This record gives sequence, structure tokens and C-alpha cells, in this order.
Amino acid sequence: MALPVQASTPSDHSYTFNGAENLRLINPAHLTKNMAGLEAALGTLSYASIRSAVKLQELVALKPALLKHLKDISNWVRAHPYRAFGLFGGITILGLTLAIPAILEIVGFGALGPVGGSIAAGWQSSLGLVAAGSPFAFLQGAAMGGAAMGVMTGIGVLVGAVTVAAALTLKEGTRAQRVDPI
Repeated sequence: MALPVQASTPSDHSYTFNGAENLRLINPAHLTKNMAGLEAALGTLSYASIRSAVKLQELVALKPALLKHLKDISNWVRAHPYRAFGLFGGITILGLTLAIPAILEIVGFGALGPVGGSIAAGWQSSLGLVAAGSPFAFLQGAAMGGAAMGVMTGIGVLVGAVTVAAALTLKEGTRAQRVDPI
């Protein structure tokens, strides 16, 4: 570790430490204390680096198993396309249902009304007077935590659950058979 001989300050760029300051920097007790802190910091970094390397090795070791599971899923999807579509579709609907408040906020429907400069504000300005029961009023009511939010959530959960249930109960070989006319 090199000791500074000259330091700069905002007011004087040619300031040099005086002798007493240099002696304080060279004081062995001061250096020992700093070295102990440096060793502790390096030890912590080394431990974290070793732990990260071990975790990375564990993930690399899991790669064959993950690839096997992905291949199994891919084969199942090819063998059961309608079930897969229903499951993934239903899970997507359920996920989007949970995201309704965030989606409304992104579009600009806020808890206190439309957010200025947002899509919702532009839509409101194009409507003029907003009629009760209109789609805009419904979405704004949902964003404000009204009954509309319960309706949207209920419909989303119902549709998602029915889609997943239908996919799970779908019998093999229930694909529509094409009948050729005679």
C-alpha cells in the first residue's frame, strides 16, 4: 500500500502533508488496524466468491436433469396438445387476473382517478362526460377498489379455473374426428 505524499483539496492543489501527519500515517498500530480490516473484508469476499462458485457448480450439475424434464414436458405437450393448450391458457388467465390492478395502473386508471397524460386520461378526454356504467366508468371503478374489481377478478378466476379443469378432464382421443363426405 503506497502512502500519499501529496493530497489535493478544493482550495489548494499543492497542499503537502506536514511531518506530524506523515508520522500518523506510518504509525504501525494504525497500519495494523487497517490491515486487520482489509483482511476481514478480503476474507468475506473470498467466502462469498467460494460460495457463489459452489452454487454455480450445483446449478451446472442440475443441467442434465433440467434438460430431461424439459424434454419430458415437450414430449407430453406433443402427445396432448389440447390439454397443454388448456392448462397453459388457464394458468395464463389466472396470472393475468392477479395482474389486473397493475395493468389498470399502467394504463393510467389510478386510485384517485385517471393519471394525467396517460391512456386513461386521453380516453376520458375523448368521451367528454363519462356515463355511469360505461366501460370507462367500470374500469375506473375497478381501479378505485370498487365492486368492479371483484367482478373482474371473479370472472378471471372462474374462466381460468374452468379452462384448467376442462384441460385436466379432457379424455384422450376426444379430438374431433373429420368425416369425409361421400
